[in-house]
Amino acid sequence: MDQKLWYIKKSGGVFSGLNESEMQTLADISRMVECQRKHQFYLSDELSDKIYLVKKGKVRLGKVNKDGNEITLSVLGPGEIFGELAITDEQHRSHFAEATEDTLVCVFPQDKFQKFLGEHPIITFKMMKLIGFRLRELETRLQDLAFKTVAERLRGTLLHLAEKYGSADKNGQIKLSITQKDIAFLVGATRESVAEELATMKRAGLVKTAYRSLLLSNLDALREQF
Repeated sequence: MDQKLWYIKKSGGVFSGLNESEMQTLADISRMVECQRKHQFYLSDELSDKIYLVKKGKVRLGKVNKDGNEITLSVLGPGEIFGELAITDEQHRSHFAEATEDTLVCVFPQDKFQKFLGEHPIITFKMMKLIGFRLRELETRLQDLAFKTVAERLRGTLLHLAEKYGSADKNGQIKLSITQKDIAFLVGATRESVAEELATMKRAGLVKTAYRSLLLSNLDALREQF
C-alpha cells in the first residue's frame, strides 16, 4: 500500500468517512515531508499556500509578540491538521509552525486541496468546524494569558498535555516528553518562572523532572489544585 495512503487512512479526524478512492485522491495530491526537531514549516507573514497533516511527531503553532517573545498557541500531534487558514481568505500566515521533535507530515497544495473540498462538502464542513474550534481555543489561550497566574496556567497546561499526549506507566504516572523551555512557551512565561513553579510542584509530590520530560506523579491532586 502507498505509504501516504496508509497514513491518511490512519489519521481519522477530518478525513474519517472517506472511501478508499477518495483517500487515494488525497494521497495523490500530497507529498510526505520528514523533518527534524526545530524545523520551521512556515513563519509569520509567509505566503499561505499549503495545508499540513501531522503523521508522526508534534508541531508547535505560535506567535512572536511586539517584544520579540514567543507565545505558543497550540501543540498538535498525529492526525491533526495545521495551516488550514490557507483555504480561507488568509493571504499570509498569521503565526509560525515548527516541529518540536522529529516529525513526519503530509503537505497539500492549497489549490488542489480546495478543489478536493469543492467535491466533498462534508469534509468542507468538518474543516469549517476545525477552524471555528481553533479560533475559540485561541480566544481561551489569550484570556488565560491575561487573567490567570503562571501557576494556574502551568497546571492547566500540564493537565491538557496529559490528556492529549500523556502515556501512563505501570504505576499510573503520566509521562510527558517535553522540555521546560517548550512548557514556558505554552504557558506564556519565562523559563525561570516555570522552573520555579515546577520546583514547588515537585516538593508537593505532583511532578518529577527528567531530561526533556516530566512525570506527573499525582494527576488527581493536580486536578484538585486547578
